[in-house]
Amino acid sequence: MAQSYSDYIVAQSKRHPCLRNLSRFMLNDIAKQDCRIVSLGFFAQDEKPRRTDLDLWELEALLDAEVSGCQGRIIIIEDLSKAVIETLGWSLDIDPLFFASQIHGPTMDVASSKPSIAILPSRSLTQNFLSVQYQRPVDFDACSIAPRKMLCNSNVPRRLVLLPPMKNIYIGLEQQSCSILLSSTKSPSWLEVILVDKPTSEKYTTPDMQLVLPSRPFQGGYEDFSERRSVVEPDSGGPGRISLLEDLVYYWEKERPPAFQPEQPTLLSLTYYPLKIAAGEWVSYIAVMSNSIKQYEYSTEAPLEEHRLRKIDSDLRSLEVWGRRCLQSSSKLQSVINFLKYQNKGDTDHEQHSLLIRDFEYIAALVDAYGRRLEIIVPVVISVLQISDTRRSLKEAANVTRLTNLALLFVPLSFVASLLVWMGVCQGTISPSTLL
Repeated sequence: MAQSYSDYIVAQSKRHPCLRNLSRFMLNDIAKQDCRIVSLGFFAQDEKPRRTDLDLWELEALLDAEVSGCQGRIIIIEDLSKAVIETLGWSLDIDPLFFASQIHGPTMDVASSKPSIAILPSRSLTQNFLSVQYQRPVDFDACSIAPRKMLCNSNVPRRLVLLPPMKNIYIGLEQQSCSILLSSTKSPSWLEVILVDKPTSEKYTTPDMQLVLPSRPFQGGYEDFSERRSVVEPDSGGPGRISLLEDLVYYWEKERPPAFQPEQPTLLSLTYYPLKIAAGEWVSYIAVMSNSIKQYEYSTEAPLEEHRLRKIDSDLRSLEVWGRRCLQSSSKLQSVINFLKYQNKGDTDHEQHSLLIRDFEYIAALVDAYGRRLEIIVPVVISVLQISDTRRSLKEAANVTRLTNLALLFVPLSFVASLLVWMGVCQGTISPSTLL
């Protein structure tokens, strides 16, 4: 029997090697800041859930207590830490794969795999949790000195990649993840655990320095998907689009998702709001793809200067990276589609869930279409480079031909001039001393 949840993770990592990243996180965890914990309690007499902000000790007490009249509870945790993993994992007997799916590394580690890649669909579809991964576009002010890759200042490291500027606008793609678990408890009430990342901040780190870069959601963030208010009804505004935790609380307090039964909800109904927000972020990501592709359209008629040739070389590298991003994005979207279809199987009464499947299929089709367009652009860019080399070779050949013509004219003239000079010397019209 394991003495702690960390020991249990180490033991399980021998059976599941994809847990090694989680095991290293538990061993080397140095929390940069306390994570935020919010509880939403559902009571039959209340129309809206009751919000309670918790610290770690209050979370432990809440997991052990039985609240009278509480039908169920949602616990949202922002920027996970080792202490919270120990508390939740030990109290609720949670599969370590749930935490490992949230704590995937910012870079691809060849020595260890990610759960999203290592776990086959036959197992991932039957689990009691879902991990949603996506890229969040952020808009920076002028930051030409910033490095291309940075890490967000958070307990769970997330990578941010700065794209080449588009019309003097600097856009970054930030890794984001949201994991949702429907857990069984000792009490009759249900419990949902949602893990979210820290909001976009101004602090970023690199191996050499720490940076402060003000940022904001690209194009104002995702579109609000809630029902439109009537003209005569008061409008309380929309989500903040900065903190995923606050956005989830906003939607849960505003209205309950389709097919949500507070007495016994399903995992599908509990993942509705996180998936809708993720779909909105994917739409912003596609807008970035569309604008980026326009940067790689060239004309074979325009002259190519040296600095433009260097730009094309850089664009070729960017196109290769975008091709890899498209493959990864398609995989992430397909995993969500498979989950929705599996959970919605045999339940066709809820139209909103079918429409959500359509949303993700539409996004996946756009990513696939832009991916094919990128594949077409790569040979075009290579052709532009080849045309440029050919033009340069032709220009150099023309210069050589011009020099050859000058040489053909100059050599006979020099010979004739020499003969005339010596003829003058022989006839005495030119003194030999003048030639010295």
